[in-house]
Amino acid sequence: MVLFSDFVIDEDELSMLRRVHDHACSFKELEPESEEGAEIGKMLFHLYRQGIRDELALMQMLTNGAHPICL
Repeated sequence: MVLFSDFVIDEDELSMLRRVHDHACSFKELEPESEEGAEIGKMLFHLYRQGIRDELALMQMLTNGAHPICL
């Protein structure tokens, strides 16, 4: 059973997801609002819903293991 509370994202988590999305799009030289940027966003949300909540891990997963310069 899936609970509604499993889908609630607070402001801090939303900020983190934005940072990850911006980083992944920048790394791939994509505009975040582009179709490809939207696909990255979908992938990010899927990973988050699967329980991956660590910012660095999400960044690395979306950039094929590349380490971000800074968080």
